[in-house]
Amino acid sequence: MWSQFCLSRRQAPIRQASSDGIDVRGRSVRKSVCQESRTRIISEADLEQVKWDVKNRADSDVTDAYLKIIEEAAQCTFPEEWDAQLLVDCGVTAEGQRLVMFTPGFLRPILSDDDELDRAFRFILKHMHDIAMQSKYVFVYCCLGMDWSAPVLAERLQIAFDILPRKYTKNLKRFYVLHGNNATRVTMWSYYAWLTPQFWEKIEYVNSIEKICEDLFPNNDALQAELRRRFPQVIQRQDATLNGDDPPVNFGAPIRAICNTFGVDYMDKTTGRWYPKLPPAVIFLCEALERSAADEEFGRLFDVDGKIFDLLNIVDTGNPLPRDLDPALLWCCLKAWLDCLPSPLLSFEAMDRLEKDPIQPGDVGSQRDFLVELFHKKLPKEVAFVALYLASFLHTMCNVAQDRLGGKSDAAAADLPAPTLDQLTAFLEPDGVDLGFQVMLTPATASKAFASGFLRPRAFTPEFLKALPSAESLIATLIESAEEKELWIGGPPPDWAKGAESSEDQSP
Repeated sequence: MWSQFCLSRRQAPIRQASSDGIDVRGRSVRKSVCQESRTRIISEADLEQVKWDVKNRADSDVTDAYLKIIEEAAQCTFPEEWDAQLLVDCGVTAEGQRLVMFTPGFLRPILSDDDELDRAFRFILKHMHDIAMQSKYVFVYCCLGMDWSAPVLAERLQIAFDILPRKYTKNLKRFYVLHGNNATRVTMWSYYAWLTPQFWEKIEYVNSIEKICEDLFPNNDALQAELRRRFPQVIQRQDATLNGDDPPVNFGAPIRAICNTFGVDYMDKTTGRWYPKLPPAVIFLCEALERSAADEEFGRLFDVDGKIFDLLNIVDTGNPLPRDLDPALLWCCLKAWLDCLPSPLLSFEAMDRLEKDPIQPGDVGSQRDFLVELFHKKLPKEVAFVALYLASFLHTMCNVAQDRLGGKSDAAAADLPAPTLDQLTAFLEPDGVDLGFQVMLTPATASKAFASGFLRPRAFTPEFLKALPSAESLIATLIESAEEKELWIGGPPPDWAKGAESSEDQSP
């Protein structure tokens, strides 16, 4: 939202304030945020310099304070899922303008953490700088019930009002407010004194995703569907409810339907690989596990309490994950999501082949040939990318576990037994059960826990039981080989800036 209300501001000389804090039109002059509550994004000295510049220059250029924050942001690391949910680069419109989608509702889990809010401010400013200062652009603000009058948000909005260059407004072509209610409009009007007439003319309130898609890609059903996919699942659910449709869900939906309905284009900064249309639930669960180095909690996969149901509901509806979750809950939720897929990631057909012609465990050469054929010739692209991302995640987590123990693979000697029905349903117990899964996370143990998400039969038969060791060994090899180039089917991410309308374009 910093970029929502901060795109432009009326210059200070336009408003003449009296000594009692009332301007000539009778409005209360907006006060600075209290010194003791000031965020650390910008120093008081820098902020005062910015205000002086605004008052004494007819055209406010890029300030040193703004550039300082951009430089600081370049040195920061950010949660990778912010690119996929908070501020999303949606490419270019039919007219060649950059398209940005902002859903500040994903900040809810960090509203009580000033440091995290400052980090989010830097993230938003850094990414908007690369777009708004270079190209014409369209901004879509997705409302999700955020209260911008809260002090922790209001003070950051005011900082943004003070430091953002005027070019943000100059390059803005349209500003959509999606699902805004009366409270949203009141909030917007509360910032009237800071926004130019040119900015107000670009605001458009819309009540459906369809309207935005039709506006930006007229008479192009394919591109409208592609833009619709970029809207977060929780926003699509809100849109469906408002328009009388069935809200989309995560659990039990076909993988290709998830990918093509609200899949996220995602750059994995750990591996440098770009994955198109990944299910957002997979990204958020895996990134939360990786960020917390949760390999040690893998053994408690089936040892969770009733809180799992709250997490399952959050993931099913696409809402932001709470902070500081028990990693065991995340592991359990990831497995539940995989096992609820109507078909396994590597297909029923792959399991049929293993039942008829099993590959002996340990025959790595034959296993890799089998996997290369699957990924390059058999699997749909959407499904293949999900399987590769999950295998890469498990590969990374296994490396974390090995590094934690000084690379001593013999620590993994304890084997993880195949889960029983009682273990699979253990999380239903309110107090949790100690099932003795305190073992090192390795490709072998990970394959035993997650094999059913990658490979399973249509029906459990004696042939399947015989082929189960082959299936688990194949998944272990997939995890070990996940980042080898022979399996990779992707390419570089698109460069949206090349097709964008330059800010130097003189078109109105």
